[in-house]
Amino acid sequence: MNRADLKFFNRMFRPLYDAVCDSEFCRVFAAKKYRHSIQVLTIGREIAAREPLLRQETAQFHDMGEKALLFHDVGRFMEIYNMYRDNAFADHGSWFSKRYDHGVLSYEMMKDKPGYNDIRILASLKHHGHMMEKFEGDPEFREAADSETERQLRAILGWVRDADKLANFYIQRYEDNLKKDPFFVTMSEEVRQAQLSPDVVVQFEAERVILTGTIKSYCDRLLCCLSWIFDLNYRASYQICAEHGYFDMLLDLLDQYNRDKTMQQKIADKIHDYLAQKII
Repeated sequence: MNRADLKFFNRMFRPLYDAVCDSEFCRVFAAKKYRHSIQVLTIGREIAAREPLLRQETAQFHDMGEKALLFHDVGRFMEIYNMYRDNAFADHGSWFSKRYDHGVLSYEMMKDKPGYNDIRILASLKHHGHMMEKFEGDPEFREAADSETERQLRAILGWVRDADKLANFYIQRYEDNLKKDPFFVTMSEEVRQAQLSPDVVVQFEAERVILTGTIKSYCDRLLCCLSWIFDLNYRASYQICAEHGYFDMLLDLLDQYNRDKTMQQKIADKIHDYLAQKII
């Protein structure tokens, strides 16, 4: 990746940002997502520098991977524009009722762009935020041209998915935390104070990433973020999480809202045991 890639990224961002700038919510959200994209690239580079499985890859692989890291959320800008145009923020941008799939939008925006329309890049743009089952069921990516292309595609996808999660953790830990998230501040007090949903707890206990559509409370939202621990792909990613205390941060936030202290301890024990196994 080079300066031309960053300039191209800025050219895709600016017109959509300018189109929504009279909405404070959309303007703040778009600016956060721009900064997030840069952070994903930065953290992705740290993962690659520390992860032996990635260090051994070719320069071409790293160039494709860095493009996928930077452009993974380019569809967010179109998503925000669409929500602004359609007045979809009338419900205060509730994070459990989004109308658009920014991954698909990223894919659509880049699939015809020379230098970016390689299947190894496009898979990460489209599926970085999906459950892996959705990726596995996508006929476009189910059968790559050859086994090496498929291996690289999956390696880049795992890299982008990890960097995306760690960048979100970084923001929560060092910048805004979930209490300052624009979606949190517009939640009703009822949603903030509601307890963990049984379906969400079942998913967590089964060591599955919690489905966004099953989230009904702020406690659920926090447990969903904690469940990302089950979807990291590289040992370096777990090490970075441990060094920065990302999961302890989320556990502390959950403890403030979760009144079931027995369940709280079970969640904490599972997180700590799982993380210890991954960084040995």
